[in-house]
Amino acid sequence: MKMNSYHESLTERESEVLQRLASGASNREISQSLFITESTVKRHVYNIFAKLNVRNRTEAALQAHHLIFDQESIHV
Repeated sequence: MKMNSYHESLTERESEVLQRLASGASNREISQSLFITESTVKRHVYNIFAKLNVRNRTEAALQAHHLIFDQESIHV
C-alpha cells in the first residue's frame, strides 16, 4: 500500500493530530491546541499507529514527513 493510501484512510482529525505529533507536540499540547481531551488524543494516536502500521511516535512522524513530501512533489 502506498503512503498516500495510508493518508487517505486518516480522518481529518487524525491528520491534524499527526501533523502536531510530527512537529514534536506532546499529547497534552495537542489536546490543548485542538480543544479535545488528552484521552481523545491518545485514541487518535492509537488509530494513527494502526492505520500507518507504525509502532511509535517517531515512526509516525517519519511517515507524516514522507506524506507531506509526497504531496508537495505532486503539486510541483
